Amino acid sequence: MAGAGAGIGVGLVGAKAAEAVGRNPGAFGRVLTVAILGMALAEAIAIYALILAFGGR
Repeated sequence: MAGAGAGIGVGLVGAKAAEAVGRNPGAFGRVLTVAILGMALAEAIAIYALILAFGGR
């Protein structure tokens, strides 16, 4: 479930970042920075879930 949630989260972040850059191309750098940060946080949650799943808890 956590992997699916992370996949959906990364997809939504990417879609909204592309939409934001389409609306305001001048903000590409700032949008890219925030999007990468958001994707990293979503993936971190999936990694924590995998550690808990395979860690014996």
